[in-house]
Amino acid sequence: MARCQADQVLDLFELLFWAQGRGIKFFADSDDSSGIVPDPEVLRASALRAADRMPLLSVVLHRALGLMAQGDDVSVRDLSTVIEEDVVITGSLLSIANSALYCGNSRVASVRPAIVRLGLTKTRNVLLGLTVSKCFASVRAPGPWSSIRFNTHSLAVATLSDLIVQSVPCENAEWAFMAGLLHDIGLPLIAVGLPEQYRAIAAQNGSEAEIVEREREILGFTHFDLGAALLARWNCPAMVQDATRFGDSTEIPSERPLILGAVVKTASLLADVNGVAIFNSNEDSDQAVRLLEALGIQAPLDFISKFEAEYSNVQSCAA
Repeated sequence: MARCQADQVLDLFELLFWAQGRGIKFFADSDDSSGIVPDPEVLRASALRAADRMPLLSVVLHRALGLMAQGDDVSVRDLSTVIEEDVVITGSLLSIANSALYCGNSRVASVRPAIVRLGLTKTRNVLLGLTVSKCFASVRAPGPWSSIRFNTHSLAVATLSDLIVQSVPCENAEWAFMAGLLHDIGLPLIAVGLPEQYRAIAAQNGSEAEIVEREREILGFTHFDLGAALLARWNCPAMVQDATRFGDSTEIPSERPLILGAVVKTASLLADVNGVAIFNSNEDSDQAVRLLEALGIQAPLDFISKFEAEYSNVQSCAA
């Protein structure tokens, strides 16, 4: 039986968390100072090695996600006790629980009723969002890299992916939030591990398809390829790896149920046209409605309004 998303996030980060604390590196250093242009495999290894320099996972988040790995057997009391040790996480959950979307006629003042109000799925998604945001917020890379843009886009795609699978039949729908959150994880590896190449890739604004084409020309692979390789090393579920790799695709299949990659690809395009993009582009804002109508979502403007409200809540937690 497949484990829950929180358990898989532990697989993603626990190895890195353990190894960094012991000064262990996953990849041997390579010497590209000879002036010879490295082949794609050398570049790929250099980019993957950048994972060693990612920040450590919060201890409280680590413990909370460990409890969430119990799935429906998790004790709300135990989970609230752990979360209450971190003021920021506590404030984030209370903020969402008391937002207009969930508040109703009463407000909650402590973690346990906040978890009950939000439910375990929403609480898990908040923790997942905080995990990725906190890990990548302090990533430092020269040139045009922006951790803020990366985090906001990742959270937007995760939120949109989760909303899409609530409206449209989809394979592996339970992995939608996680797949959306991690779909661009190859980008910070390129920015940190291959800064010169990243500057060349990001030197000109463009659509996602244009960025991907420049990656192929400069690197011989794309950040989706790289991200899928990293997720495989982290023992991420195969369907999430496939969804990341699907980012290379230029067409989105319409067969139902949708494959997870099609959901994430659509969510990424929706985030871009709503102004939540990693790279500046000239995407047509009317494209959002056309994309949603193509999915068969009956009230696209209502969907966009719901996304804006959900995203605002998630983003305020990760800020």
